[in-house]
Amino acid sequence: MKIEKSQNKILNSISRGFKTNPISGFMLFGLVIASIGILPHFGLIEFGTMGTFAYIVIYTVVALGLNILLGFSGLISLGTAGFVGAGALGTAVFLELGLPFEVAVLLVLLIAGLFGAVIGLFSLKVEGIYLAIATLFVGEILRQIYTQVKIFGGNNKVVRSGEEPGVELLGRFRLTNFLQDDRSTLFIIITVLMTITMILMYNIVKSRTGRALMAMSRSQHAAQAMGVSILKYRLTAFILATMYATFGGVMFALYFQNVSTTEWTLELSLIIIGMVVVGGFKSIYGTFLGAFIIHGVPNLWLNNILGDVSYIFTGVLIIIVIIFYPNGFVYIGHDMRKAFYKIKNFDYKKANLNKKTKQVSDDE
Repeated sequence: MKIEKSQNKILNSISRGFKTNPISGFMLFGLVIASIGILPHFGLIEFGTMGTFAYIVIYTVVALGLNILLGFSGLISLGTAGFVGAGALGTAVFLELGLPFEVAVLLVLLIAGLFGAVIGLFSLKVEGIYLAIATLFVGEILRQIYTQVKIFGGNNKVVRSGEEPGVELLGRFRLTNFLQDDRSTLFIIITVLMTITMILMYNIVKSRTGRALMAMSRSQHAAQAMGVSILKYRLTAFILATMYATFGGVMFALYFQNVSTTEWTLELSLIIIGMVVVGGFKSIYGTFLGAFIIHGVPNLWLNNILGDVSYIFTGVLIIIVIIFYPNGFVYIGHDMRKAFYKIKNFDYKKANLNKKTKQVSDDE
């Protein structure tokens, strides 16, 4: 009993610590995910599995940006994939032109921010389905540019962002002598970047900007009455979303080195939306959960069992979530925790006494 009590005290103190300082939770979470990068060296997982987790990490960053639009601002975009491609291809092209990696990243993020501001201005004139259609065309225009303009590869379909993993982008940078495979090093780096974007989003959400975005999502008229500038915060929402998506593309170029010009399609944009819906609106951890469920589960397990049919899983899952858990799967954990504490703190003696008292009163 004493051991159980001491264990409960330790767990409760850790839980309180993460609640009072959530940044510690994000850092611990990032550390756990980054540890996947060393598992192939012990033969615990294959390098291909690590590559699947790299996709999950990258998609998490992209979906975080979309969650700012969908979850916190009540806006929609179907052009997310176009900006992911802008980050990946833009980084590759700037590196081919001889620019340093840091300068290339800053340039693509700046250009993405400007595009986001333009879309934000345009969004003042359109709402709902019309905004979705407009952003869809933006994404399609970007895709056509990538496949037709020669500087992005044109008919060659592939732009290299480094002749060898880690050479042009970061030199022979390694975290330890143990990590002799550049893929492992790059996986740890992109996980660190994902953790930073999570912490940044948490700070944004908890700031005045986050409160203004949520007020705007509930009611624009009420938000304006409270002094919230719709112009300012619509621009902010689209700028943040496009920069997050573009930064995800930068991470793609950093890790995979080979960047295709043909994969930044509407299908990818819809997949990213599915990650936000399945994982959870307004949830940072839920965004990672959504990326894991939508991309990780089919590629790690279901493809081996069901083959191509496994992709039906995504559509069915989204329908189930919308019907039974419209806020996302992450809130299942919240409900289970509430149920656990309810059962744990349930006074069975008192319940039985009340039951007997009720039976006596009924008999009378």
